Amino acid sequence: MESVYLYQVDAEKGEGLDLAKEFKVKAYPSFVMLNGNGETVDRWVGYSKEMHLETLSSALSDLATIKQKIERYNSKPSAKDAAILGRYNSALGEYKDAVGFYTAAQSLNDNPDTDYSYEIFNNTSYGVKGKHFTFDEVTAAADNVLKSKAANPKIKVIAAMRMTRMAKQQDRLDIVEPYIEAGLKLVAGSDDAESKEAFNDLMVDKSLYMTHDNDAAVKYKKANMAEGWTEDPGQLNEFAWWCFENRVNLEEAERLARKGIELAEPGKSKAMILDTLAEICSVLDNCSESVELTKMAIKEDPANEFYKEQLKRFEEILASSE
Repeated sequence: MESVYLYQVDAEKGEGLDLAKEFKVKAYPSFVMLNGNGETVDRWVGYSKEMHLETLSSALSDLATIKQKIERYNSKPSAKDAAILGRYNSALGEYKDAVGFYTAAQSLNDNPDTDYSYEIFNNTSYGVKGKHFTFDEVTAAADNVLKSKAANPKIKVIAAMRMTRMAKQQDRLDIVEPYIEAGLKLVAGSDDAESKEAFNDLMVDKSLYMTHDNDAAVKYKKANMAEGWTEDPGQLNEFAWWCFENRVNLEEAERLARKGIELAEPGKSKAMILDTLAEICSVLDNCSESVELTKMAIKEDPANEFYKEQLKRFEEILASSE
């Protein structure tokens, strides 16, 4: 850390707005390493202490600019340069180019302990939204992660869990079983907190999509909630929204959402829980209350256009039912 100057930017106000536009920031936190001439040397997205120090060390080991790295790669391709350029394009949201470079890195790599299958899967999965990749291509990339002998087991679990989420979004729950079972096999019996949390998450998915045991799904979901969650309005909202999304445990979700509204500070936080309760009431055929709750949400957060659209939707549902 002694080798760099850190300059923190709030990309959503003041000069940060212009800097975010100049550097094409798509996600937070984004890290851009510049040399003394303001030229980009490296770039990456996301943070954990271990990951940040490892990536920073990698970036400091080669201070050639991105332009120079591209020229060097075009002249003499190497796995190292391909991986750096993959990371750079991923941070820019250029997922197709990122996958291309990471695939090249995997092909050029001669270190049996180094593997880029997760990076390929990660960027392929992000690229689905922009229609750069098909869901079948994401599935193939996930399978390569699970088959890889060099991929970290934790990475394999993350890939398995993400595939379950994506399968739900794509209405392809018919494919989730092998991913859930592969993830469970990797974390079953582990004592560390991270593995236990992953186990509970995967058991939530197994209960919902494989055994169709909603009570078990609720039990595992609660096991992963933070300590003291029943007294925290944000956590109460998270749990109630999960119940609404999955159409399970709605009576308790309604009760806990009401408690969250009582505990929440006025403003945006309270508006969010009011909206959650409005959705739950609508599913429970109480759309007249959904309308009133949404009016309250608008008072709490009047600048939010979403709640105004919600009000129109609930009023239309109510009129139709009457």
